[in-house]
Amino acid sequence: MYIKKRDLYYPSFREIINNPTSLSIKWSNSNSFTKFNYIWLRDNCQCPLCIHPDNRQKLFSSSEVPIDIKPLSIGSNSDKLVIVWDKGLQSITYKNHANNNSVHKPHESTYPISFLHSYSTKQNISKLRYNHLKPVLWDRSSLLKSSQNLWTTYYDYMKSNKNLLDTLKQIWDYGLVIVKNVPINDDDKGILSVAERIGTIKSTFYGKLFDVKSKPAANNIAYTDLHLGLHMDLLYYDAPPGLQFLHCIKNSVTGGQSIFSDSFKAINNLKLTNPNYFNILTKFPITFHYKNNGHHMHYNRPAIVIDEYNDTLNVNYAPPFQGPIEFNLDDEINLTEFYKAYQQFCICIEDPSLIFELTLKPGDLAIFANRRVLHGRKSFDSRSGQRHLKGTYIEYSEFKDRFTILMEKYNNNNL
Repeated sequence: MYIKKRDLYYPSFREIINNPTSLSIKWSNSNSFTKFNYIWLRDNCQCPLCIHPDNRQKLFSSSEVPIDIKPLSIGSNSDKLVIVWDKGLQSITYKNHANNNSVHKPHESTYPISFLHSYSTKQNISKLRYNHLKPVLWDRSSLLKSSQNLWTTYYDYMKSNKNLLDTLKQIWDYGLVIVKNVPINDDDKGILSVAERIGTIKSTFYGKLFDVKSKPAANNIAYTDLHLGLHMDLLYYDAPPGLQFLHCIKNSVTGGQSIFSDSFKAINNLKLTNPNYFNILTKFPITFHYKNNGHHMHYNRPAIVIDEYNDTLNVNYAPPFQGPIEFNLDDEINLTEFYKAYQQFCICIEDPSLIFELTLKPGDLAIFANRRVLHGRKSFDSRSGQRHLKGTYIEYSEFKDRFTILMEKYNNNNL
């Protein structure tokens, strides 16, 4: 039997077993049990005394759950589990419920079946966060062949949330999308409307928006007509921005093609060919800094950041803003091994077969994941015409929030 909730179907309870320290649930679609610890269950009660019904915030601290808590009774129906506990919370520090004495008495907890099933396995928890949707690794050829939503129009992007979800899914999967026909006007409404449709703009010391064009005595290599190699922006910030937006305002120069590359694909190639170098680059900190124009910022981070499953979370690569290595200077063996690994890392990053090149036309706007997709620009002749891009950033958490809400709305949870 399956329970329908918001157009999603969850298996019902087949069997519930009361153990000394935990509860075991067998689901209607499985012969295996899920074990829920009693402390965890009490800590995650979903009733309105424990979770505020309006703001959905927790009203007590995990530290207040008695370690030896046990159920007095356990009941269930078709869509929820009900547990009455043998004791209440113990007051320590958290006071949100100070005027509600009922939480300190034996308490009745309720758990919707959808909640319990969502936390029943690592796979279901991953689906809850959409982390089961793994990035699609690409090179130039596969990006053009398999990426159905690489290109969209401003009209379609702004028209509906369903269209927006298609674009956000493209960014989630590939980290790159090009929006065409974005309005060019003096008030910058074009780029602002595109970015703010996803989230709140992140201001930096370059401002809320920044202009990328050649100018004398530039304080950034991007503001010259020189070749700008593949890199990521603002790695000297404690929290570099997650998404970058670059809107082409003018482009009549000779040269100046934009280049993009999937660093996750490059890192996967390194991992397959030399796992030892991959491992070194997850541990050895690299200094990124900016010391110019009245600013001095720096941050140390490894070239590759991995999660608990050894999957790549972020890549950190910005040669123009790399400072002197600050660690293990007296450890010649490890330092030498790092440089060997880093050289191979750069060979993988700069692999020509990975690079997607295009000439942005006025009205084109590139959105890309700054912690994944490397970007750069070929040199151009600034005397041959004008090249002007306008840029901005948003946090990746803002993107994930918008993506998650739209996925839930359009019932794409794939549970």
